[in-house]
Amino acid sequence: MKVWALSDTHLSLGTPKPMDIFGEHWREHPAKIAEAWQASVSQEDLVLMPGDISWAMRLGDAAVDLDFIHALPGTKVMIRGNHDYWWSSLKKLRENLPASIIPLHNTALVFGEVGIAGSRLWIDPDLALEKASDDDRKIFENELARLELSLKELPDGLSQRIVMSHFPPIALDGRQSRASQLAEKYGCALWIFGHMHLSNTAPDYSAFNRNHGATRYEFVSADYLDFRPKLLLEI
Repeated sequence: MKVWALSDTHLSLGTPKPMDIFGEHWREHPAKIAEAWQASVSQEDLVLMPGDISWAMRLGDAAVDLDFIHALPGTKVMIRGNHDYWWSSLKKLRENLPASIIPLHNTALVFGEVGIAGSRLWIDPDLALEKASDDDRKIFENELARLELSLKELPDGLSQRIVMSHFPPIALDGRQSRASQLAEKYGCALWIFGHMHLSNTAPDYSAFNRNHGATRYEFVSADYLDFRPKLLLEI
């Protein structure tokens, strides 16, 4: 089994949103995703998708985007991003998501010897360049608690522990956070995240890809990866 990652697909196949307003590289990006995915991912593989999957506002409206992902090879594990307004309760997600898509929602998952935990996270007040609002601080604290709940569900005896979050758990300059400290506490070897996007004024996000202690951090936003799933490991 190979483990891949791709976040921030920002699909809108039901009610198309012209994503090329964010840059020419977004033009016809679903076709780019499908072509690269089918060329690399096998049916027995695992694809981790840390958020901002669809622009849909309701779960029913997201069906066409989720069916598009379902038709691609592999088992997909998703967490919620800040734009996934369609994301519902765990019960509704389990009842309505296609069979190949598994939601991570204050829970943890195990595939053989690989364990996966995570949460959306939020703007980290300790890493933000500007002073965080009281609301942002409250949301971040709640997400941090959800993340630890998810990590606590991982059993002993795993060969790989992977964390997913939508928001970055580290700063571009390498500064750590209370979120990233949980990776060390729970023995996580890999942390994947997205949220940030390319633009004419964006910094070089390659600095996100670094090791801290025993944990490797990987930035996997779709436009940064040229809409190609990134191979993380092979079991």
